[in-house]
Amino acid sequence: MRLNIIGVLILCSITSVSSAYAGFEEGKAAFVQRDYAKAFKEFKPLAERGDERSQHILGMMYDEGQGVRQDFTEAAAWYKKAASKGNVDSAYNLGVMYAMGQGVERDDVQSAKWFRMAADKGHVLSQFALGRVTTIGRGVKQDDKAANVWYRKAAQQGHFKSQLVLGKNYVEGRGIEKNPKLGFYWISQSAELGHFKAQYELGKMYRDGVGVAADMVHAYKWYQLAATQNHEFAIVERDQVAAGMTAEQIARAKLLVSEWTPKKIDERHAVKQ
Repeated sequence: MRLNIIGVLILCSITSVSSAYAGFEEGKAAFVQRDYAKAFKEFKPLAERGDERSQHILGMMYDEGQGVRQDFTEAAAWYKKAASKGNVDSAYNLGVMYAMGQGVERDDVQSAKWFRMAADKGHVLSQFALGRVTTIGRGVKQDDKAANVWYRKAAQQGHFKSQLVLGKNYVEGRGIEKNPKLGFYWISQSAELGHFKAQYELGKMYRDGVGVAADMVHAYKWYQLAATQNHEFAIVERDQVAAGMTAEQIARAKLLVSEWTPKKIDERHAVKQ
């Protein structure tokens, strides 16, 4: 999954624009109005003159075929120009393209290289991506311990997939000292953000008493939340748990489900675990 242009334009809206690149605001306005051809016309000369943000946006426009014929080769070329100047979003997108062999010849080493560049600068998607390729040894040496370093960095920024993976690794002791309580902590962080796979895992942990005291009411709650997002195993295991619960317990669990709302990213706790 690559970053989309809307997010980048939102970020650009809070940054100052040099008078040397006055066309940037015109390009942004045109894009918001869905006049992609005009936006492309404004961004291209800026990109050719070396404006990093315009180079990244031009890469995305080629990538998505907005205002210009879709061309992954051109997209990759513009991403590389911006990434070489330190643009972390371009570096991430370029890493994805090298991993997929899209617009460039597939090269796992290059993919990991660009993910690493952005990850070192705190780019959360790149941190997760680098964790994944390090887990499977794609473009880098397979190393579960090193992968957990990157998962932790992304998890601490609220990346729900990283939180789930890190939590499961704590539960299993994969590349890290086994600690079910920390596993429960990280998985619950992901579940509270609404990640249905984490909600399913949390249901199992409450059912089996892994990292937390066994509690069928809470097990039912988390299974049900995952079930509402069509998690098939959660549906089956919710019904299995319910078969051993009293009507009062089920009613309490359903009340908890009705009262639950997902946390927003900016409400997450800063964590150092």
